[in-house]
Amino acid sequence: MTVRKNQSALTPDEKRRFVAALLELKRSGRYDEFVTTHNAFIVSDTDDGERTGHRSPSFLPWHRRFLLEFERALQSVDPSVALPYWDWSVDRSPRASL
Repeated sequence: MTVRKNQSALTPDEKRRFVAALLELKRSGRYDEFVTTHNAFIVSDTDDGERTGHRSPSFLPWHRRFLLEFERALQSVDPSVALPYWDWSVDRSPRASL
């Protein structure tokens, strides 16, 4: 079972593994595929577009699915990696980021 942690609670090893998996996705081109997919849904989310990823009731489920697939891609590189979350209500300063 995957347990997501606040990015501020990651251990140094968890941060290293997360960044390494992210860099591997970028190196292989898989990260860019996620960017392309996300951008395609942003572009169509206009007043005359389909509004599937943004500006619609499907915003939350679409992004939940998108992040789940992104996390699974990270885990294909390193099964121990979980996508961290950012608690904006607590971690408001740049120093609080990864």
